[in-house]
Amino acid sequence: MKVLARFPALDAAAITIAGDAAAFVANEPAMAAMAPATTTPETRGRLPRTPVRRQRSRFPGGSVVALAVLASVVWALASWNDARRAERSRAERHARIQSAFSSAGTLAR
Repeated sequence: MKVLARFPALDAAAITIAGDAAAFVANEPAMAAMAPATTTPETRGRLPRTPVRRQRSRFPGGSVVALAVLASVVWALASWNDARRAERSRAERHARIQSAFSSAGTLAR
């Protein structure tokens, strides 16, 4: 079996997280110096909240139409095949009935 990926050791992950936390703590005084004077200690480091306009995703009308057309074509082909099979079955049954009557009539003479 071929090894596709290996997960790093858990200790390496803990070291990375600790290193990121140390870098954040080291940069915090510099960030505090850049903050405007109107901020309070509770709000320092937070960005002002701006209303975010979410774009609504459009309804996938093209895909729905394509699936509807595909479904109608498949339904039409299945219906046509079913009618053809039923007609063939009727013809075979009719031929069996005809041959049974003609065979019996021929033997009775």
